[in-house]
Amino acid sequence: MLRTVTSGIILVLAAALISPAGAQTVPAIQIVSPRNGSTVSGMQMVVEVRVQNFVLNPSAIGKAAKPGEGHWQVYVDGKPAGLSADEVVSIPNDAYPALAAGKHAIKVELRNNDHTPVVGAESSEITLTIPSKSAMHYAPAAGKPGVKILVPHNNTAVSAYLIVWVKLRGLKEAPQAIGTAAKAGEGNWRLYVDGKLAGVSTSSVADVQLTRGKHILKATLHNNDSTPITPASSDQVTVMVH
Repeated sequence: MLRTVTSGIILVLAAALISPAGAQTVPAIQIVSPRNGSTVSGMQMVVEVRVQNFVLNPSAIGKAAKPGEGHWQVYVDGKPAGLSADEVVSIPNDAYPALAAGKHAIKVELRNNDHTPVVGAESSEITLTIPSKSAMHYAPAAGKPGVKILVPHNNTAVSAYLIVWVKLRGLKEAPQAIGTAAKAGEGNWRLYVDGKLAGVSTSSVADVQLTRGKHILKATLHNNDSTPITPASSDQVTVMVH
């Protein structure tokens, strides 16, 4: 499914892979948009995925492997460019801070909770082009650790499926360090819906599926070991799904 956001490009990824015998399905992920060979531009790209026969569990990143559960990783030209346990990642980010003009290979792979590859799951890859003079760059704002929700705005009506955009300051996001010991100045941000964890992100975006009615979305900063970063500002907005 293609979703529209206020900036960047969306790479929509959906998956459905069946074994050759047709008798058993396996975990799968496949890039469906943009089309192979597309030209994209903007401040950031947003890689969005759909997975099948696999559970994305943000609270288990970095923990022991559990069959059928984990997250996914994205690569740009063979180099790690972030991970996610919801359905979106923005590029560039702290793991891949600059996306130069020219052709690039975007690849996604499923991973177990402990970051090991999911055996039997196929990867998916496309090639795209960033136009000349359209290089993308990312750097968190300086200052005391904090997070600000940019999209959606407070007290607005939204669709049931929502991509949340934030701006961070004073924090370097470290995808591969989730689940390790706390390290000053390093960590991730978390999205809560009505007080319940909805996502763990190491880029500028996270997504959520909302039910009809009023909801409170809150973004908070956390250390690699999941403990809250203190002192650090958080942010929240109220939205309505009609």
